[in-house]
Amino acid sequence: MLKAKGIVVGTALFLFSHFAVSAAPSLIQLDDAELASTTGQALMSLSYLAPNDSGNLMSKYSQNSNIGFYKLGLEAEMDLNANVKNLQLGCGGVNGAGRCDIDIKNLSLSGLPTNYDPNSSSSPDFSSTPRASTSAKLSNPFIEFAIKNPDKASTREVAGLRVSAEKITGLLTAGINNGSSPSTTDGIQSLSGFMRIAGTTGDVWTKQTLFGKDSNQAISGNVDVTLFGKHGFTSMPGSSDTTGITVPSMNVPFTLPAFQVNGQRQTAAVAQNVRAVVNEIPIAAGSSVPSSVYANDQLNVQLNPCVSLIICIIREAKFKMGEGSKITGLNMDITFQQSLSMFHNIPLTGNGVYLALQSSSILWPGSYVDPSDATKTSLASMTSSDIAQKGWWMSFANPVQLGYLKANNQVDISAVLPQVAQLITNQLAGQYIPVSLADGIGALTGNPIVKTLVIPLNDATSSNPATLMLQNQQLVNQNITPNCYGGLKFC
Repeated sequence: MLKAKGIVVGTALFLFSHFAVSAAPSLIQLDDAELASTTGQALMSLSYLAPNDSGNLMSKYSQNSNIGFYKLGLEAEMDLNANVKNLQLGCGGVNGAGRCDIDIKNLSLSGLPTNYDPNSSSSPDFSSTPRASTSAKLSNPFIEFAIKNPDKASTREVAGLRVSAEKITGLLTAGINNGSSPSTTDGIQSLSGFMRIAGTTGDVWTKQTLFGKDSNQAISGNVDVTLFGKHGFTSMPGSSDTTGITVPSMNVPFTLPAFQVNGQRQTAAVAQNVRAVVNEIPIAAGSSVPSSVYANDQLNVQLNPCVSLIICIIREAKFKMGEGSKITGLNMDITFQQSLSMFHNIPLTGNGVYLALQSSSILWPGSYVDPSDATKTSLASMTSSDIAQKGWWMSFANPVQLGYLKANNQVDISAVLPQVAQLITNQLAGQYIPVSLADGIGALTGNPIVKTLVIPLNDATSSNPATLMLQNQQLVNQNITPNCYGGLKFC
């Protein structure tokens, strides 16, 4: 539904018509000073940006384009609340059967919420005012034409068309369900466009897992056994005596840097260099984790050379982490890949939102140019700027604030354990773990050697962090409030 401020516009038209009828018979001539002191505002405005104008970005970054821009604007503020069941643009044709430039299911536009729920990581809260009762505000909406060779009637042609507003304030949502996995029937299925995502923070809880049972999780080190000398050891992941070391569920905060979604027919967003620091990983009793969690933990290790008095008497030994054992300062570099169908809430709080159609790449007036592209001289070389590509294009150049990010479910970090194993091996390489004579003799009878190990990894991972890929996490603050009255999810 479209709700324009009809009273204001209607009053303006009435006054204009009344003035035209009543004042026409008695027009009064004004001198220059009187004209200078007179102000007014037209309902419609028309502007032209010539190809050689300094404000024409195409002339700066695509000198041979010869494109001018005509903009027809409405000098008014409009209220808009709208639901679009299925927005599909640029489907088929050169894109192929079933492929669209833009394909969004269950798209809604409303006003911003009055509050954000702190109990769900700042999800939009419409409890005090129903969302369907709010409206987005569009200040000075306009339609703009890109005209190639505008000064030559014989070769003049329309190169592009876009619709936008000088400022848009509202909440755009895509989809009706915040599911735990990507959807093929809800939300953003395909997006040709440009979206800047502002940097933010968040946290996840990891799944409890076992370390040391897989072949790529073997660790090595050195021991100094009283009376028996120094020996190397390597854990034996495949041994029946290796039960593994418990890595408990932990809360891990992270920092998400600003990133972009930029390109044609995209289905996922990829954020790189997401930094997280696991300050402490308890791997034995002595922490807030119940000691029963570690009751059965054990590694079987092979000694090299074997402990001997003329003949080998200890080839293998069982090893348990002593109370207070832990890994500290693990720096991680996470790549976060999220299906666009799992992004739902897009708050709009400024300019830079537009929908365009063009026959070739266009840098529309006022579009975002990334500092890394500022010195480049061709559109093809600009990889981080809002270059509208051939076909349909949707742009959100003003950074989208996703808010605090919190995963709904625990995440699996087992993929990082092989790296941790290598880091532990590197850390233990330059030291010898002392083993008493009693422990050595106990190993002969099958008793485990118990040692408390504190393994600091901060120095090793500060400049070379462990890497992890996280995919398609259900985010708490992406829950959707229906833009409908009653119990309907979409209307």
